Amino acid sequence: AVMFLFFISILLEERAEDRVRKEIQSLVELEPPMVTVKINGAEACIPPIAVKVGDILVVRPGAKIGLDGIIQTGATTVNQAPITGESLPVPKSAGDQVFAGTINHEGYIEVEVTSESNESVLSKIIHLVEESRKNRAPTERAITRFSRVYTPIVLAMSIIVGFVSLLLNLTIAEAAYRALTLLVVSCPCAFAVSIPITMISAIAGSARNGVLVKGALYLEKASKTKIVAFDKTGTLTQGVLSVKEVCLHNNHTRSEILSVAASLEIMSEHPIGRALVAASNQEDLIIPTPSEFTALPGKGIAGQIHDTEYLVGNRRLLAEYEVPLQSTSEHSCGAGTMVYVAQENEHFGTIILSDTLRENTKQAISDLKKMGIRTIMLTGDSENVAREIAEEIDIDEYRAELMPHEKLEIVRELKREGVTIFVGDGVNDTPALTEADVGISMGAAASDAALESSDIALMKQDLTKVPEIILKARKTMRVVRQNVAASFIIKAATGILAGLGFLTLWMAIGIGDMGLTFAVIANALRLARKM
Repeated sequence: AVMFLFFISILLEERAEDRVRKEIQSLVELEPPMVTVKINGAEACIPPIAVKVGDILVVRPGAKIGLDGIIQTGATTVNQAPITGESLPVPKSAGDQVFAGTINHEGYIEVEVTSESNESVLSKIIHLVEESRKNRAPTERAITRFSRVYTPIVLAMSIIVGFVSLLLNLTIAEAAYRALTLLVVSCPCAFAVSIPITMISAIAGSARNGVLVKGALYLEKASKTKIVAFDKTGTLTQGVLSVKEVCLHNNHTRSEILSVAASLEIMSEHPIGRALVAASNQEDLIIPTPSEFTALPGKGIAGQIHDTEYLVGNRRLLAEYEVPLQSTSEHSCGAGTMVYVAQENEHFGTIILSDTLRENTKQAISDLKKMGIRTIMLTGDSENVAREIAEEIDIDEYRAELMPHEKLEIVRELKREGVTIFVGDGVNDTPALTEADVGISMGAAASDAALESSDIALMKQDLTKVPEIILKARKTMRVVRQNVAASFIIKAATGILAGLGFLTLWMAIGIGDMGLTFAVIANALRLARKM
């Protein structure tokens, strides 16, 4: 009977671990076993692993999309909940990106594959969740170290109780029974197994909600957050800049200014560069190929077009090259992000760009402030633009006209004041993401850089996930503390009763071992639910 109870206890632990494994397996099963591919005009069903980049997938209504790709034909709505956590289907048409594991709702679509099965966003999510077990939390490591000391101490105490029982004139059988009861009730399984299961349950539950946490270490840090710093462009704002105005100086034309700016920025992944190229294309301008160019992080780009030196960037860039700024530039042009264009030693144009806030930015900042967390905006933009946005979203503080290395230094300073989270898009803020106690990147479903450069990745560009992550982390650590405290209190109480002979072996297993293990595991598995 005793062995049977031990078997039940072990089975409970295995079932708990199996439950967590199933959470991960459910992600694996999102990829369909077979996909339909167009080959020479005919359709064929093959496994996703056999599909190559450039192949055309045929996806009918109600079917799962087997690989990442771009829609070539058709329009539909797609359920992206498994990847981004979005509750409503997202409209998609030709040119839009779709992800493996998502579900085509309405229309017939043909998708050009952009990554092989093992390189899809879904595969990366599964890999990161599995790898997250390696980044253990300090609490988990502390309990592991404690268990190594605790076990021999308990064994020694059981032997002592047995000898003391003999000195109290108990029979050998009674003394052995009492010692065995103490040994059983003191088994460290409950608190040893509860912490890793609590952490991986929280991580798996977050992954199902479009939040990838790369280890329990970052959950524990996030639970202690005091400060959240945000990048501006692409994080607090949509990062989809557009040309609002072009200010002309010294008789140069609008098309000349835009053409030069687009030429130097054509290889850039920065939102400013994309906006300048898009504006030039929209106006059907000729974009010359630069013979050489040098990117200067936080300043802009210097390059050569038709043997003429050009500069495209902010006032820092012009100051570095000792190009005088037109005195009328900031007074005659409207408000917005200013990009200065210079030729040789002449500043001959200023391009004004505008951006819009994300729809949930104000809500996210408000939620964080209600939680008692200090919020700061870090931006390379001008003081005027930064102040305007800071006032609009009611953020606590802002720092403007920052270089990437200056953002890093500020994050380093903030860490001295408390646990600091930095939220960015993973494009040009990698140093700050890496330096922060916890780096959170936005829109990881569409960007490998965002997925790889952070500790926590948001698959959807939803800032309200940031306060949700902190609340989830706090809840996780609360469950950890509950489980550890309950384990120690119950084991201490039952240990004393066992040592005094008031506890039977059945009671020791049913309350102090199996029952307690079941309770802490059940408490931990609650975290596997979605946020």
